[in-house]
Amino acid sequence: MGLLDRFLGSPERRFAQLALRVARATPGVERAVYQPDDFAIAIHRTGGGGPAHLYLSNVFRETASAGPEERRERLAKLIRLMASPPPEDTWETVRGKLRPVVRPVTFGVAGPVGMRPPLSRPAMPFLRELVVVDAPDAMSYVIPDRLEEWGVAAEEVFDAARENLSRIARRSLEQRWPGGPSVIRMLDDGDGYFTSLLLSPGWLADVGEKMGSPVLAFAPDNNTLLIAPLPDEGAHHLYGLVEQHFQEAVRYLSPVGYVAGPGGGAVPYTPQAGHPDHMAACRAAAVLALTEYSNQTDWLAEEYEKAGVDVHVGRLIAVEPSDGGPAETIATWVDGVSTLLPRADSVAFASPGSGIEFRVSWQTVEEYLHLRPEPLLAPARYRVDGWPPASVLADLRGHGTTS
Repeated sequence: MGLLDRFLGSPERRFAQLALRVARATPGVERAVYQPDDFAIAIHRTGGGGPAHLYLSNVFRETASAGPEERRERLAKLIRLMASPPPEDTWETVRGKLRPVVRPVTFGVAGPVGMRPPLSRPAMPFLRELVVVDAPDAMSYVIPDRLEEWGVAAEEVFDAARENLSRIARRSLEQRWPGGPSVIRMLDDGDGYFTSLLLSPGWLADVGEKMGSPVLAFAPDNNTLLIAPLPDEGAHHLYGLVEQHFQEAVRYLSPVGYVAGPGGGAVPYTPQAGHPDHMAACRAAAVLALTEYSNQTDWLAEEYEKAGVDVHVGRLIAVEPSDGGPAETIATWVDGVSTLLPRADSVAFASPGSGIEFRVSWQTVEEYLHLRPEPLLAPARYRVDGWPPASVLADLRGHGTTS
């Protein structure tokens, strides 16, 4: 810690103090409280009701190079929106405003005790589909409580959001799409919902028809969609650029490439071994898995420690073999340690005294042990309380490798 930090606090704390000053001066805010463990401001609105939480991490990073006035204005805009009374929408008035969005699987999980995560459902590996209410100045995520207010089921909400998205998809297809080797960059200003188009059945296939060949799509952050023809010679150079974008993005989404699937929806691009894109696609999948499991590990470990739960939250690791093989994810199963294993390409069996003894594919472990995921955890984890019986362990060892 520097000398100034001792007197003024860390940059994060100074930013939080600015947010508090802005919040307390905003009409409609009765009081505001800083929650340092969450790097958030709890905003209590005039008229009661539960507090709204402004999580500061994203806006702190997004305004890192901005001047004091720009930072203050960004905070003021966010807090004004949060201080406004909750919308009085009925199902009839809100239905046309619903839009689906794609977010990382860990989005909205961490937060204060009692916070309701947004309504969501699985979309693609490590990604989920959420629903927002679109408004001129902002979007608000639909939480399960709203369903009771509107008197509808979750499926109706998702269906309405997808129906509204279909109109956006049709309008996009009416535009002129270039042919040839062009890479199209679609940058969302907040109204386009471009990355959501990956959820629109048939949209990627229709874009391919417009461009004259199948296409590969990337969504490295919430507001960027890249579309390129699927080249025969490989797209590894594009994967490299996308991964860098993903790693640097504040609101990251995925470094994985997506193509039109058999049912019309977008699916991860998974070329076979030997294909020019096989290595790049495996690396992208490993980077996304590693990112999401890392986020979940940090949060779960902290929550279990607070609750006094004696379980080890296993970390996912990823390796790129020295022989030039594809990237692989590994979960470590330690003898005698109660562990929540992340799902991985392979499982390394380790003992406290001798370290890793052998490694075997996840599919083989699943076949022998019929692992079941723990409820309510996404991405999935599997509770193990010690090594399997000796006979089963011997069979697994026979299928494994010591490398």
